[in-house]
Amino acid sequence: MNAFDPSTPAGFCGIAATAGLAVWPLFRSRGAMLTLQLGALALLSLHYALLGVTTAAIVNGLSTLQLIACLALGTHPRLRWIGYGLAGLMVASSILTWQGLISLLSTAGNVVIAIGRLQVNADRMRLLVLAGAPFWILHDLIIASPVVLADTLCLLVGLAALLWRNPSHARPRTTTAADRGMI
Repeated sequence: MNAFDPSTPAGFCGIAATAGLAVWPLFRSRGAMLTLQLGALALLSLHYALLGVTTAAIVNGLSTLQLIACLALGTHPRLRWIGYGLAGLMVASSILTWQGLISLLSTAGNVVIAIGRLQVNADRMRLLVLAGAPFWILHDLIIASPVVLADTLCLLVGLAALLWRNPSHARPRTTTAADRGMI
């Protein structure tokens, strides 16, 4: 089965998910970012299942549940533990469906992303979710999935959005006399 062929169900789901994954970092609010990720992850779960990449399908399915919980429960501290519990289930499912390196990469990427989604601050969330992208880039290169394009574009767009919105991240901060307590 060709994962890049849009006429196949796996290819269509992968390409459709790619669109959502590529643009979520452009949104400002946590809720908007999570909502767009929800649709993309549901499609990704199906994409990986159709390709026979079991661990990636399951961890993305658990991520979909985590996104629903994050959106429904908001940022309430006690209820956020549901999200952490789902991250633990991702690790357990990886062990049960072990497929070698691709299981390790998909699980590591999703656990970092899952922890990121639980952040209240939108920029902190964006940064941690983007930190999971390199794992997925390697995963999708190995399985020859078109989603590798979204992973890469997501990382680049997300980093650009962070730098654009927070120019202080882009250049080192200079120390002034007032900062050193001299004034």
